[in-house]
Amino acid sequence: MGEQPTLGFVGLGNMGRPMVLSLLEAGYRVLVSDRRWDVAQALELHGAEAVPTPLLVADQVDVFLTCLPGDEELFEVYIGPEGALEHLRPGTMVIDLSTASPMILQQIAQEGRLRQIDVVDAPVGGGPAEASTGALTVMVGADAAVLERALPILQVLGSEIYLVGDPGMGKVVKLVGDLVTGVSFVLIGEALALAANAGADLARVYEVIRSSSGGWKLWSEVVPELLRGPQEGLFRLELMKRDMELAMRLGNDVGSPVPLAALAHQFYVAAMARGWGGLAAHEVARLVGRLANVQFSVSTGGGELLAAE
Repeated sequence: MGEQPTLGFVGLGNMGRPMVLSLLEAGYRVLVSDRRWDVAQALELHGAEAVPTPLLVADQVDVFLTCLPGDEELFEVYIGPEGALEHLRPGTMVIDLSTASPMILQQIAQEGRLRQIDVVDAPVGGGPAEASTGALTVMVGADAAVLERALPILQVLGSEIYLVGDPGMGKVVKLVGDLVTGVSFVLIGEALALAANAGADLARVYEVIRSSSGGWKLWSEVVPELLRGPQEGLFRLELMKRDMELAMRLGNDVGSPVPLAALAHQFYVAAMARGWGGLAAHEVARLVGRLANVQFSVSTGGGELLAAE
């Protein structure tokens, strides 16, 4: 590949679109495709080239990137009857940024090797804000030499890039992180509900815990959001439910029990039953509060944060 390879990017959701904008700003030629043709076309205003199908993208690029919802979409794009691997030239590179199962990436990597195509497993940590500023955390499963070739592209997207193993291991590390986050949202709801039912001022509880050994990044970021009221989310609750299920499936596959993940998952199932799938993932904590007869809210007098029972 030359210094500025031609890139293809399939999957222009909340994460894919800002990634493409970052790559365009870095000077790359980027061909884009999405099931929503209008979304792909809209990126032409920023310099991208909209292409009707992933296959037509694969025919023209040096590096093929994907950011897709999960295993089914990855199989369809790469391996299915009209899979992109059949159309990529030998020597091209695949970079997958999706959250999915390690097994699907291992399958894609195996098929790629048969065709002399290098596959980089590169799921990301962070949200659309980090994607738009190139501040994502990238968990890479790839051969070290392959990562070296992919690094200029990944450095446009992420500020922290970790080589964690072979293809598939990036997905493992990503799912472990999502397990920690998903369980933590439930724990935060339980802690706030306990404090409220014991008569504590939640604003004060938040500040004290934040500065103590019990404070951590999610506590600092999530509790103020919960106390301001329900919110739509760029990382939706339904996506966290999916990621928890992937983590549980991984636990089953490798024979490692994940009882807390399984318990937390039931709260996501209950939240989905209430129609909360489009809300921010941390809103599952509000459901935990309601089970304890607590509603998290903002005081209308003086702007202090409190729980209204």
